[in-house]
Amino acid sequence: MKNNPFTEITGQHTAKLLLTEAIEQNKIAPAYLFSSQVEGVGKGKTALAIATEIAGENNHLDILQIKPTHPENTSQQKGIPAIRVEQVREVIEFLSTSAVKAKQKVVIIHEADMLNPTAANKLLKTLEEPKTGTFILISSYPQKLLPTIKSRCQIIPFQRLTDEEVISVLKDQQIEVTEKILAMSSGSPGQAIANITMLASISTEITSQLEVPPDDILNALSLSNSISSWNHETQLWLLTYLQHNWWQKLKSTQLLAKFTQARKQLLHHVSPRSVWDNLLLP
Repeated sequence: MKNNPFTEITGQHTAKLLLTEAIEQNKIAPAYLFSSQVEGVGKGKTALAIATEIAGENNHLDILQIKPTHPENTSQQKGIPAIRVEQVREVIEFLSTSAVKAKQKVVIIHEADMLNPTAANKLLKTLEEPKTGTFILISSYPQKLLPTIKSRCQIIPFQRLTDEEVISVLKDQQIEVTEKILAMSSGSPGQAIANITMLASISTEITSQLEVPPDDILNALSLSNSISSWNHETQLWLLTYLQHNWWQKLKSTQLLAKFTQARKQLLHHVSPRSVWDNLLLP
């Protein structure tokens, strides 16, 4: 191997070691599963690095990336995105022709756990057949994948990064991270960036009033009224943010139970106003 393709990947010693050995010994597996328990730890970046090593630099014609999409039916645009059978057919068609410049083609399937059942079964059949291509499946929820799909992949484990590694990755991108954000980011630079973006979208007036649980009923009701009008994703995020913040300060198991109940209620479409009233009222 002339150059190390993983120089820009922070941490992930095991993953880089396994992939480096495969490249050096010319033993690239037919299919890989890049697996982790948290998003944003470098799986996608690593997949593109090894795909480039296999297919050749600047040879994007022999690399196909598949990501979940929303249904084409406009009435379902707000539904959950998925990888559809049409996309797997695109993969099959892509692999049916010879590589343009490389010895073999590479297919990267992001968020592979979001394959719908029909697409998953069609992908399984494709994995069972010999192809002149390498599959890289990426998932932060590998338990949702069909066991038969996982059994046909060499699993490459990705770990949470240390706080120092997260800070280093963000520093390279000229992003500063606070201790609060770092603590709730689960060793994931990607999650840290998402948390920073989400926090920036929330009024500092509200977050400053929520440094600790409100002790005034009127203030609590006012905050509940404001927060309950936000979109669902932002409300769920604020729950996580407050849980981390208040636990660090108060270490209250009673509060943890209230957060668990509030999250469950929001996920089951209980009235947001009722949820926040129950959480914030002293």
